[in-house]
Amino acid sequence: MPRSVNSVAKRARRKKIMKQAKGFFGRRK
Repeated sequence: MPRSVNSVAKRARRKKIMKQAKGFFGRRK
């Protein structure tokens, strides 16, 4: 899903969001 990755990648600039995004994507995968 490139659309979801694009949205997170743009917000991943922050370390707080990167940790939350990694946990969310890691659990869904």
